[in-house]
Amino acid sequence: MVSTSEIVALLGIGILLTALYLQSESFVSPLISGIAIQSLLLAALLGWLAWVEGNVDLLLLAALAVGVRAIFIPFVLRFQIRAFRWRVREVRAAHRVTGHALAAVALAIVAWFVFQQTLAGIFPQPGAALPFVLLVEGLLVLATRRNTLVQVIGYLEEENAVVYAGALFARNFPLFVEVVVFLDVLGVVLVGVILSIQRDVTGSPEEAGLEELTG
Repeated sequence: MVSTSEIVALLGIGILLTALYLQSESFVSPLISGIAIQSLLLAALLGWLAWVEGNVDLLLLAALAVGVRAIFIPFVLRFQIRAFRWRVREVRAAHRVTGHALAAVALAIVAWFVFQQTLAGIFPQPGAALPFVLLVEGLLVLATRRNTLVQVIGYLEEENAVVYAGALFARNFPLFVEVVVFLDVLGVVLVGVILSIQRDVTGSPEEAGLEELTG
């Protein structure tokens, strides 16, 4: 019979794989699907822990992850794509995707090694390094991507990393639920403010069309 730690580790590996996928894609629509899948996997992890421990708070957070980060915000981002009426892609991203993917793999290895050397003694749980790696991958998205929608996806990945770490290490902390709710509210507000201020997220259609031919 599969143990709880094995299921948590499998879901964690799935979450990490989605993070690596986000680094290897330049079209925004697949990136939105990727972050939605990542949020669903995180919700599955929270739901499993809630069922095993009988923790209603974790069940609430699982429902919140599905509703806000897997459905609502991706719906808003896809609405932005439909509003522009062409496939959204980062300008000149075709020449950087391979480098992003290689950097993501290298950074994941380095982050794993750093965690094992510094924090593994404090957090000895199986798969404890995965939230730390996910956090670093989200920072890489925010640091290297210029598209506004992709940067929103990077923020969602950072939020998933924080919730993932909290689910493993601080799920019995009294303010854990309140912190996650605050992050979700902040994410919704951030999406609304950013997308209302910066409407031009892809450059001109001519630039996108030229990149389609050259990339």
